[in-house]
Amino acid sequence: MTPPASRYTFGDLRVDLAAFRAERAGTPIELEPKAFDLLVLLIQSRPDVVTKQEIFDRIWAGTAVTDNALTRVVAQLRKALGDDARGAQFIETVPTRGYRWLPEPDTAVEAGPPPDARRPRGLGARTVAVAGVVIAAVAAIVVFGASRRPAAARPEPDAPIPMWSQQLTVSPGLDAFPTLSPDGRLIAYASSESGAFEIRVRAMSGGAAERPVTADRQQNVQPAWSPDGELIAYHSRRLGGIWVVPALGGAPRKISEFGSSPAWSPDGRQLAFQSDPCTDVSPFAHSANIPSVIWITDRDGSHGRALTATGRPIGAHGSPSWSPDGRRIAFVTSAAGEPGLWTVPAGGGEPARVARTGNIFDPVFSPDGRTIYAATGGESILAIPVSPETGLATARPERILAAGAGSVRHLSISRDGLHVAMSGLSLASHIWTIPMSGGRATGAPAALTIERVRRQTRPAFSPGGGELAFWTSRPGAGSEVWTVDPAGGPASPITSSDFYNPIFYAGASWVATGRQLVFRVHRASSVRVEKMDLDSRRETTLLEAPRQGGTDEEDEEDQALMNADDLAVSPDGLSAAYSRIEPEAGRPRLYVRRFGERTAHAVTSGEWPERFPVWSPDGRTLAYELKKDDATNVAVVPASGGSPRLVTAERNESWPFGWSPAGDRIVYAALREGLWNLWWVSPETGVSHQLTTYASANTFVRYPAWSPRGDRIAYELGTVTGNIWVGRLPDVTKNVRSH
Repeated sequence: MTPPASRYTFGDLRVDLAAFRAERAGTPIELEPKAFDLLVLLIQSRPDVVTKQEIFDRIWAGTAVTDNALTRVVAQLRKALGDDARGAQFIETVPTRGYRWLPEPDTAVEAGPPPDARRPRGLGARTVAVAGVVIAAVAAIVVFGASRRPAAARPEPDAPIPMWSQQLTVSPGLDAFPTLSPDGRLIAYASSESGAFEIRVRAMSGGAAERPVTADRQQNVQPAWSPDGELIAYHSRRLGGIWVVPALGGAPRKISEFGSSPAWSPDGRQLAFQSDPCTDVSPFAHSANIPSVIWITDRDGSHGRALTATGRPIGAHGSPSWSPDGRRIAFVTSAAGEPGLWTVPAGGGEPARVARTGNIFDPVFSPDGRTIYAATGGESILAIPVSPETGLATARPERILAAGAGSVRHLSISRDGLHVAMSGLSLASHIWTIPMSGGRATGAPAALTIERVRRQTRPAFSPGGGELAFWTSRPGAGSEVWTVDPAGGPASPITSSDFYNPIFYAGASWVATGRQLVFRVHRASSVRVEKMDLDSRRETTLLEAPRQGGTDEEDEEDQALMNADDLAVSPDGLSAAYSRIEPEAGRPRLYVRRFGERTAHAVTSGEWPERFPVWSPDGRTLAYELKKDDATNVAVVPASGGSPRLVTAERNESWPFGWSPAGDRIVYAALREGLWNLWWVSPETGVSHQLTTYASANTFVRYPAWSPRGDRIAYELGTVTGNIWVGRLPDVTKNVRSH
């Protein structure tokens, strides 16, 4: 392997590691951090082939990502270089192995001292700093993860920094979305104690009484305190949009007809918010769905404008947060495979990626602008050092442990930067059933499974209706497929995940004949679609996408199917329907692919975001979610392709998951007036009917499945509980390590 240098030229291509810059014929090439990471790794590894696993180990060290993420980065890098996979000049795909850099450099200048730590770098980077005189024999500087050390030589992840924290509220329901007053003496939050989310304020001192700010039962969440302490902005889940109310109570005023997650600018003159409503309050819920973008408006609601655009970057844009100087806004992306943290100039411009770190939520700046804190959905908080000038990461993130709080979300940092308020959440999730006759419920819902640790979701009835499969998971232990008798009894695992080698089984669909289940299996070496005969427990691989191997075109097709979280297998077990994000439009579009074939065909035009296809019993029609503006409705389209047709037309959320045995009704989970319940709708007439009457703001229903016998509907019922916690932030600057 050729020793690393700091500057390379390949004809008119120049790559400068010290300046973190690539240019072509003197023109700078815009590259995302991971793309630059990969460029450096390939150049420094020439003429060796770099396997996919080596790339994952170096570029995404310590982070679980999919092959689709690598395929996307390779495609971005090739596009930036003007390269082509079929006639490669720079990056060669080596089938069954990985990638290789083809040309030798015209010049290669040896590495010098490490670059200034304040320069923008990718979050997965590693820099070996050499103090004093740089000795040529040991001066191989590792920039952006470009080292080729064996995996065993990588340092273990640093232990989290413990944080002292205490519980502030003691609600048996859900207290969430805290925001600290500018002087740090008061805290506002949303509470479900009255049965509907309302904004409350209390003093930070112990034993303080709560005071209601809203009491209109409009499901008010996500309060944000204005910098002058006079107003609280919030989102109404029932009425929609952004509202403001005097902090001491008074008449609310609507300033935006749409959007949620409001954030005040430091001078109090503007509000940033996401265009999508708040639909989910569970611990790992993404803040938004595609095509959510970030908006800015004046404090009175005038001069509203979109700050980001769909597809730039890919994913749903949510949870905005202002830098202390008001020059940049941080936000997170989701619903596109890999979550990410980005910043964008408040005056407009191109977003820049700060971090790609797995689950990341609810970013907020420290008062000095040198750290972005973000929740992970677990017991830890990420502290990411950033440059106040560029908003980009300057060092590896620190992990702060808020032990005892549960799943931490919704961060608020005190003005002195010493304390953090947060939600500590817990989710209880079980499979429930409701008895049915025709289109009417004939009794009360009842729990089918009882499990205090695992989440149980996505039920699927066997063709005869005598068995129910479902997907169960718990943090850090993979996921499994279980079955249970719909009439009651103990549940049994069909698959198993080992503590020392977690395997992730995703979804479960029954084949129309026999006792056969189809599901996805995510292993260390591959992702597979497998069919299991439950009588013999024999598995047949229908499709496999190795983590190493295949051409880019094959990888792209396979990984799009494998990584789709809405994969639905046809009743005959021969095809799969799923959504795939179109890179140019940035929107998910429906596809159908037959197992054994190399290509998929688009079912729809992709004019609007489309997700979660559901096959009709005869396999001829797909029901799915169609997102338009700030509402999601049920639509249907022929499985062979054609013109979609809206079945519901609500300004709310309607999420289909099952059909009646006769195919004359679609059952779906619906958010109406801030509450989740089960409904069905006729795809022919549009007539709908409500099936459940849950009235708790912290309860949700998901994934309803109708038994082929017509006698019951199974679904996931989840309840989120939690309280407000406050912690004293540790000094992470003592532990900061450069890339």
